[in-house]
Amino acid sequence: MTSAKTYRAGTLKEALAQVRRDLGGDAVILNTREVRRRRLFGLGPREQVEVTASDRSPAPSSLLVSAGIPVSAASDSLRSQFGDQLGQLHAIVTDLSRMGRIDHLLPDLPTALVPTYSTLLEAEVPEALCRRLVRFVAEQLEPDEVHRPEAIRAALREAVEECVQIAPPIAAVAGTRRVVALIGPTGVGKTTTVAKLAADFKLSKGLRPGLVTVDTYRIAAVEQLRTYAEIIDIPLAVANAPGDMRRAIDELGDVDLVLIDTAGRSPRDEVKIRELADFLAAAQPDEIHLVLSAVAGERSLRAAVERFSVARADRLILTKLDEADGLGGVLAVLGQANRPVSYLTTGQAVPDDIEAANRSRLARLILGHEVVG
Repeated sequence: MTSAKTYRAGTLKEALAQVRRDLGGDAVILNTREVRRRRLFGLGPREQVEVTASDRSPAPSSLLVSAGIPVSAASDSLRSQFGDQLGQLHAIVTDLSRMGRIDHLLPDLPTALVPTYSTLLEAEVPEALCRRLVRFVAEQLEPDEVHRPEAIRAALREAVEECVQIAPPIAAVAGTRRVVALIGPTGVGKTTTVAKLAADFKLSKGLRPGLVTVDTYRIAAVEQLRTYAEIIDIPLAVANAPGDMRRAIDELGDVDLVLIDTAGRSPRDEVKIRELADFLAAAQPDEIHLVLSAVAGERSLRAAVERFSVARADRLILTKLDEADGLGGVLAVLGQANRPVSYLTTGQAVPDDIEAANRSRLARLILGHEVVG
């Protein structure tokens, strides 16, 4: 006999995860609804999603009885006449059930776009953004395009591109010194990214870069950058305090591009971030790029963008795209960060695994329409 259970969670995705863990991947969603749960200490109600699920689909006969149709009425001739249509209807109902009754949450959503909504959820795109993206797609498509997968993919890419701002690459020019600083949390790959940029500007563009590091906190950080500088054959200077910045920049001599590598800071360490802002104020860079790891979760990315705003970063660099399982959280942050993306890094190789950001390419990567490589 089929058994039904009820699950509650803060989001539809969390509730579906509970269903999968408890009943397995073949579970069928029977109903979903939004509920308001009274919280303790008078803090007011909290919205939750309630999902009722079964460990297997009801038998066809029970469906007929529940609809008021005697099983005996389903004659062979009726089965023959409507068998294909019933089969298609059952497949649609099953898909909708497994996806959490998306028709309940998006009543105006064409059936053909249900898999698109599900794909975005699986890519870890927040539910609210999923709804906006799929509705955008529905509005863009002509009636005859709703059932064309390629038309849906193209409209979805366009929707994602609308969420992404792109900055031009660093505009270094021979004979004119440009100062660019990279900042960000610990472990996002700033030093490696600085080395990639320096190597690219010297080897591919024929310019003269120089490096300044203020990362004197991390063990062997200066030596790591010094090793890169020696391999690329470019000058390196060290600034131990904000008052050393101008001296360090001038120490590089007649260079076209100064790349400043800074110490990684925890987004929670406001004191260190303000100290970083003092270094940057002394350096007066032309561009400040906030480096973010694509591996980080949405909450961490949002915290980094918010807390490092005191340092006045005007662009973003996304690193470690090759290590990320999904980029849905990145998309959510890019849509609200109000800062364009300048570069993407896709591996550890210097200088190969870096590229100027491209809106179409980034959208395809976020949607899984293209893989890193």
